[in-house]
Amino acid sequence: QAYIRVYMEALLDRVRASMRGLVPATEYDKVYNDECVLSFDSPFSPGGLYVSLRTYLGFGAQHVQAASMRSGETLYVHLQKRRTLRPKSDAPDAAPTKMALGVEGGFSVDGPQYDESTEAALVLMPSGERVPLPCQELPEFVSTCCQAIVTHVGAMQQRKESAVAWEAETLPSKYAEELVQLPPHKKISPDPAAWVCEESGMRENLWLNLSDGHIGSGRRQWDGSGGTNGALNHYEETKKHFPPHGFPLVVKLGTITPHGADVYSYADDENSEVTDPKLAEHLAHWGIDVMRMEKTAQSVTEMNIAANESLELDKITEAGKDLAPLTSRGYLGLNNLGNSCYVNSVLQLLFTLPEYQTLHPAAPAIFATAPSDPTGDLPSQLAKLGGALLG
Repeated sequence: QAYIRVYMEALLDRVRASMRGLVPATEYDKVYNDECVLSFDSPFSPGGLYVSLRTYLGFGAQHVQAASMRSGETLYVHLQKRRTLRPKSDAPDAAPTKMALGVEGGFSVDGPQYDESTEAALVLMPSGERVPLPCQELPEFVSTCCQAIVTHVGAMQQRKESAVAWEAETLPSKYAEELVQLPPHKKISPDPAAWVCEESGMRENLWLNLSDGHIGSGRRQWDGSGGTNGALNHYEETKKHFPPHGFPLVVKLGTITPHGADVYSYADDENSEVTDPKLAEHLAHWGIDVMRMEKTAQSVTEMNIAANESLELDKITEAGKDLAPLTSRGYLGLNNLGNSCYVNSVLQLLFTLPEYQTLHPAAPAIFATAPSDPTGDLPSQLAKLGGALLG
């Protein structure tokens, strides 16, 4: 025990000698405590993750010694995590109410839920000597710095959340403020039974042109559903007679309520859902009192949500087949964050090219000459990705 006390005191002396210049990480700092900056090692990897107390960069077990020698950093927090799968709740998932990913009311991108446990230690490099955390013998300031590393939201998690979180944004139309409206030669009935496409006779998915009162059906979709392009065709005609923009704003009949309605702009420089700050005024021009209108049709958002929920992806995948998992070189994929499938495909294609495949064997040399913070260095990050896909 006397030997242990002497050893611990000598170790703590070396910690004290290395603590000058340390600053506890704040919420404004990026702390890479969830993934190695040179590999995809994490605290859940067999060797855990080592996070520098000074730079907040994280390194896997195979990279930490070299990183310490290059930077001269000696104090690292070693994080080793374990997790167990949490039983799935019987409660149904909340139905989405808007076109969004990873935000409240949108489509969930959360995977399986886990319970986690964490073991932490202060490690002195290059010797690898450890002080289990928490430790009352450590200087209080060093303990504070260590705790800030352990509890901080990881930089990779922050990036994932910012990448995944997406919500469809609807902006005011540039044509709404000074919208041209022809003299009201007719009044639009508030009775849905009286609405009909002036081209096809359709009585569903009808859009009212706010400038001339024309009622046309919606766009024809690739599978033949939707409409007959009545509203769009009419807009193209108005561009011939009222150039250059014609009468671009239409409102979907059946979605008009005192709280608003679905408005679309066919204008080439918008061609999207928009809002009309003067919608009540523009509708009153055609005899529609928004205060007396009730919703009788699906909104565009509701239709989009229904379409996404009903996607039968099993028809274009191999779901249900008895397949042997492959994890060897060339058979490794990338996780989809929810909206990263396209860039994943591009990256996997690039790494089939000989020029990109050289990044894997060249990784040690690339890492050895990387800047002190390799997270923004393209060659380093491509080598990191190559090591995962081709290793």
